[in-house]
Amino acid sequence: MPEIPLIKVDRVSKRYGPVEAVQGVSLDVERGAFVSLLGPSGCGKSTILRMIAGFERPDGGRIYIDGSDVVDVPAHRRPVNMVFQSYALFPHLTVFDNVAFGLRRKRLAREVVKEQSRHFLGLVGLEGMEARYPSQLSGGQQQRVALARALANRPKVLLLDEPLGALDLKLRKRMQVELKQLQREVGITFIYVTHDQDEALALSDQIAVMNRGELLQYGPGRELYDSPASEFVANFLGEANLLPCRILQQNPSPAVDIGGTAIAVASLGDGAREVGAAALLVLRPEDLAISREPPLGPCRLPAQIEDKVFLGASFLIYLRLDGDIPLTARGSDRAFFDSVDAGGKVWVGWQAERARLVAP
Repeated sequence: MPEIPLIKVDRVSKRYGPVEAVQGVSLDVERGAFVSLLGPSGCGKSTILRMIAGFERPDGGRIYIDGSDVVDVPAHRRPVNMVFQSYALFPHLTVFDNVAFGLRRKRLAREVVKEQSRHFLGLVGLEGMEARYPSQLSGGQQQRVALARALANRPKVLLLDEPLGALDLKLRKRMQVELKQLQREVGITFIYVTHDQDEALALSDQIAVMNRGELLQYGPGRELYDSPASEFVANFLGEANLLPCRILQQNPSPAVDIGGTAIAVASLGDGAREVGAAALLVLRPEDLAISREPPLGPCRLPAQIEDKVFLGASFLIYLRLDGDIPLTARGSDRAFFDSVDAGGKVWVGWQAERARLVAP
């Protein structure tokens, strides 16, 4: 028999007055996984986290932790801990006492509390800071204290609600690396809420993309990036070019029509798509090649350069296709970047297997 998921969210719904914050979401989280709930503000991701934690009760559906239905189990009796963006540290307690707080409430022996508190402070790199108060720490150090306090209780699941959102960009990037390393070391399942697509891709084993209370797609970040199931997922997870097209033929070689030009595609994607049906061709900027001469192959279109932006290690070139269709290409060939200017005529080409079709 397959192992049951550690967390099972089964057709869960939640309504606040006229607003349906979560609409029949189902989600399985395996043991030891790092899962991110990704989406814009108000999409329902934090509501799902709070329902798993026990701070909110679902209006419909069930939530299981390690096979047990926990909908009627109060928050303090669930084997989960939560880390908030605001850190929620006790300002009048030292770093050590903040971490030890939950252990003392369990009435553990003094030496056990001391050993476990110091162990988790060591894991987050705060040795020697036990006597400091939260006000004496940087934002990153306060976040580490919050993590150590949550992990010290050895929960089955750690829930993190945008915990790095209050940090500056450079510190947030460093904390992402440390957080992933910490999760691997302790082996605890993490469920992480974020609206930052780069953060979700950097941290997660699995990503659940949400919008307007619905779960749109769930899977490994690479899979969602390379094969988005919808226009929203393609747009929200990374940069995407969306080219309006129509299905030109299904067999023997599928193809679409873009502005009167036949373009080969590797697949018409999931679901039946009739000849003549409207669709969107999804192309990532890094998959586009720009050249002055028509490239070989069946996937190419003429374009005009509108602007270019130097980004250091890479650059962006903004183009426009016939039919007033915008397109963005990313590259790293500085010699080519320096040789082209706005208004120049070029060709854009790509590999057929790098394009995906989604419904408009």
